[in-house]
Order: sequence, then C-alpha cells, then structure tokens
Amino acid sequence: MRLGNVHAYLIHGTRNVQQVFRCSKELTFEEFALRVAQKVKRLPAKDAALVAKDISGSSRLPLTETREEDRIWRKFHEIYESHLIGANAVSALTELFIDTMIDELGTVGTRGPIEIGIDEFMKHHMFRASTIALAGRKVFDIDPNFADVFWDYDEDFMSLLYGIPKFLCRKGSNARDKCLETVKGYLDQGWQNLDWRACHEKNPDWEPNFGSKLVREREVAMEKYGIGLDGRASFQMGLIWSINSNAIPMTSWIIIEILRRPEIFKQIREEIATVFDKDIEQVDIVALKKLPLLNSVYFECLRLRSSVFVVRKLRNSIELDGYKLKEGNLVLAPSYLAHNAPEVWSSSTHPPEEFWPERFIRKGNSGISAGNYFPYGGGAAMCPGRNYAKQEILSAVVLFFAHFEIEPLRFVDRDGKTSDRGPEVGHEARGVARVDRDLLVRLRRV
Repeated sequence: MRLGNVHAYLIHGTRNVQQVFRCSKELTFEEFALRVAQKVKRLPAKDAALVAKDISGSSRLPLTETREEDRIWRKFHEIYESHLIGANAVSALTELFIDTMIDELGTVGTRGPIEIGIDEFMKHHMFRASTIALAGRKVFDIDPNFADVFWDYDEDFMSLLYGIPKFLCRKGSNARDKCLETVKGYLDQGWQNLDWRACHEKNPDWEPNFGSKLVREREVAMEKYGIGLDGRASFQMGLIWSINSNAIPMTSWIIIEILRRPEIFKQIREEIATVFDKDIEQVDIVALKKLPLLNSVYFECLRLRSSVFVVRKLRNSIELDGYKLKEGNLVLAPSYLAHNAPEVWSSSTHPPEEFWPERFIRKGNSGISAGNYFPYGGGAAMCPGRNYAKQEILSAVVLFFAHFEIEPLRFVDRDGKTSDRGPEVGHEARGVARVDRDLLVRLRRV
C-alpha cells in the first residue's frame, strides 16, 4: 500500500510479526515518533531538527557512530529504564497514583449518592490523580479545567495526525494549543521555583514543582541537549498524553465490562477484598497483579478494546516471508488481525470476536506469543510505560469498587441521552478505543 511518497508493507502472521520485533537494527521508530510530535504536539521546527540529528537509535549500541552526549533518544530510554520501566520505579509511581486517587475519591459523594457515567468519572478523577502523580498539581493551578481541555485535544488527536485542516478540527486544535500553554507555564514556574541544589541532594521521587522524578529528569536532559521551552512543553505534554490517553479509557472499559456481567462483578468483588492490607486505603500491589479473574478481564480488554498499528521505518532492506522489503519504506503490523486470529483465539464455545472474561484463565498462555498478542507494541520500541499502566489501571479499578456501592442504571450517548446499546469499538487504530456509550451508574460511598 502507498502512504504519500512512501510505500507501506502490511505485515500479518505470528512469525512475520515476531521477525519485525526482532529486527531493531533494520527497523526504527524514532523518525515516526518525531513526525507525530510535530503534527500533533506542535513540536517547533528548530527543536525537531535538533533531535532529528540523532539517528543512532535508543538501544545501548548506537546504529551510527555518534558521541554518547549527542544521543538524545538513548538518554530518553535510559530515563525510562530508571524511572518508568524498573520494578522499583513502577512501584514508587504506582504508590503516588494510589495516594492521589484516594484523595480524588474522597471528594465524591460526600453529600449523598450521585449519578455519573463511568467514563466521565474516570476522565475527571483518574486524570487528575494520574497527572498529579506524574507532573504535580501546578497544571491544575494554572488551568483548573485542564482535564476538560485535555480530552477535547484527545478527541481530535487522529485528525491532527492526519493533517486535517484546522477549520475541520478547530476544537481539538485550540485545545492542543491551550494544553501546550498550560504545560509551558508549569515548566517555566518549575525552573524558577525549584531549589535545584536541595533537589539534587535529596533526589525525591516526587516534589511539587515538576512532580515525579521521571518528568524532572526528562526536563534536565532536554534543557542540556538544547531543546527550548516550547519544545520541552511539547515533549512533556506528549508524556502526559501517553500516560493518560489509553490507561483511562481502558479503565473505563474494564469497569463497564465487569458491571455488564453481574456474576463476574460478584466474583471480582470477592477477589479484590484480598488486596487491601488493613483498610481500603492500602493496596497490596503484588497481590493485585495475581488476581486471576481481574487480570484476565484486563488482558481480554486489551485484546478486543484496543487496536494499534505497530509502525517501523526500514533503515535497511530486509527479506520477510520470501518478500524483499525495501529501505526507506514503512512496515505496519495491525494488532486487530493478530488479536482476532481464529487459529489462536478460538475455543469450542467462544469465538475470537466474543468478549470472554475468563479467556486468559481457561486458555492460559497456550499458543499466545509476542507475534499474536501485542497491545503495547513489541521489540525495542515496546511501550516503556506498560508495567506502570497495568498497575495504575488495576489500582484504579479496585479502588473504585472498594470505595462505592455501584448501581448500574443505563447506557447513555455523549449528550447524556439514553442509548439502546452499550459501547462499541470503532475502526480507528489509535490505541485503546474511546468509549462511545457511557454506563450511567449511581454511586454511594461505602
């Protein structure tokens, strides 16, 4: 297939996808990521040109002869390894999220029962908790409506990526610009107010100016590399988007799929009672990751409620399944085909297209591999936040169920009108599908 002035090869089949993931030297991701940053996150041309000079990749061994201090992609990856991928870093960030999420939940329903949509609830309260854990509270001090503006931007993300004229996606374009100004102001204040010497000595996991160590270390690295304030705002807003844009809709999907099935909801409630150490304010993360039914629902939602295109650029020509794929073109591997492959996902009673909450308990790992199940991508460019995303999502689910008695009422469309159907997955390969029909519930504090 042809995309603009380049060809794109559509890859399908377990063995072929696995080979794509293994060819990290021949297939790169950085150029595509940079183009997305320019189109969707308004990365300034001068900063894009600066970053584009580094063609050494993000792996430990450079693809080209490059001075170590000039390897910005490698530096980003090292920061992720230290503050987003490693077990200790994931645990620290998860604990921050749990604390802020509990604070958010404490503001809900204090005067009696409320009626609200699941997705609406998560887009406000989980977004605030997640963003405060990641980046601190300053963005909300600058713009108290930052959550609403963010989701307006997210709504038009794909239109911005495709280069749709501004007058056709004005709401999203304006929201993107407003988000950038908020993040820019927050970063500017952070540089002015942070006591850098004390911060260097104590090296806290979280402080009020930049929030998490992840954001702080990225900011220092980009400033040292010569990226300006506007460029840093673009990259840091991109991080906020990456952390929230898929995790929050996935949390909504999981809760909705559970509530649609009363027997599953009952079993889940029994499961999650085992993860609270003393009260509902202390979550045992190790136990949480081992809950069989909840984890099965999580994996099944990733399989059927998300759709991604793994995108790589051919740095060198390769041979794949008897075909020569020429350098300079793109390789696309759609998860939809892999996640619905009958030879992998069919059972005697449950076809691939059916949402089966117990699929990953009954089926186990039989026949499942990185080539036919890759909701977070794969290979060297696999999503670095995947471990944190799982713990954040599952923590949000169990905290929500533990803090409220939940009475499902009806499905509603985006205007709040009663709908005759629940949410459905569209055909847009942008990650986790947006919840197009919300589940209205009545919440009472326990």
